[in-house]
Amino acid sequence: MEMDEKLGRNVVYVGSFNPVHVGHIQTMKYGLERFEYLNMFVRYNEGVDLTDWETKRSFFEHISKDLGVEGRVRIFREESEEKGKSYGIELFYDFIRKTSEVIGEKVDAFLFGEDYEAIRPQLEKEFPDIQFIIVERVGYSSSAIRDDLEGHKDWLPPYVYEALKEVRK
Repeated sequence: MEMDEKLGRNVVYVGSFNPVHVGHIQTMKYGLERFEYLNMFVRYNEGVDLTDWETKRSFFEHISKDLGVEGRVRIFREESEEKGKSYGIELFYDFIRKTSEVIGEKVDAFLFGEDYEAIRPQLEKEFPDIQFIIVERVGYSSSAIRDDLEGHKDWLPPYVYEALKEVRK
């Protein structure tokens, strides 16, 4: 897909990415193929996340380098008051409204996993100028990785696996 064939300039991908796995990376690629900039709003919860913020951020920098898209992936830290919980719909509306302000440009789209399909009609009604794209992430689960790191290490980039192995010592 050529740059002028892109669906827009800015797409947002939000999540806890705890830890980031190949399913997340597939979604990142999907966004980068269709938009000029991928704006990652990475939720960080002290005491819940497997690594510190700098390590978590470095994973996305490494992924960007591996994909050859440095400069096209922007990383924003999103702290949640609701430790490890999903956003309520009103909180989520507020989050969507503030993303353009944080980025400094109009947001064209959001990427979500299938778990957001149920609220998609509400989002489209509330924000008719924004695309809400559901991306399938077949078979990958951060929860499963947290429960059994060794059994799911093939779902992780090697540098993520090594960092997680270190913090579990």
